[in-house]
Amino acid sequence: MTTIDLLRHGEAAPGVCLGARFDSPLTTEGWQRMCAIVEDGKMPWDGVASSPLIRCAAFAEELAKRHGLPLKLEPRFRELDFGEWEGESWTDLYREAGGPLLEFQRQPGRNPAPGGEHYWDFEARVGKAWGDLLDTARDRHWLLVCHAGVVRTLLRLVLGFPVGHLFSIQAPYAGLTRIEQEGGNPARLVFHGGRL
Repeated sequence: MTTIDLLRHGEAAPGVCLGARFDSPLTTEGWQRMCAIVEDGKMPWDGVASSPLIRCAAFAEELAKRHGLPLKLEPRFRELDFGEWEGESWTDLYREAGGPLLEFQRQPGRNPAPGGEHYWDFEARVGKAWGDLLDTARDRHWLLVCHAGVVRTLLRLVLGFPVGHLFSIQAPYAGLTRIEQEGGNPARLVFHGGRL
């Protein structure tokens, strides 16, 4: 049995659009919420993979070092590139670019952010990284520290729901999602947005 837990990063730059290029370290609260996942001494993981963005990588690096786990920083697990929206406050974006932003959320496959990455390109890179991670983690239990867009996309790939439903899924800060795969069988969702 291969088990991979997806851990969305904690809060970073509250109220701002964070993507593949605009990065920010975790807030104190964001760091504490991530630490709470492993605070009680439970350490089920055999390895850690992470997006290289600081809001994911800093925690992943510390966790792996503290517990002597292998660490794989994987650029293909970066968040979607939101182009001109990155670094802008969500309040300003909804006021100034409300129409295009809502259209992106309704149909991300047809409505990329201005100057941003097309959703299908994002899904392709995340999907390839996911396949490689399943091979790396075969018959073991790994942790992937990543972003809301990566969590939603992996759930879409596992569950097969339409792309227009991506934003129907909440991906909470420091929320844990577990996916398992046994042998050549399709991967399955065990839980989403939970805790150990």
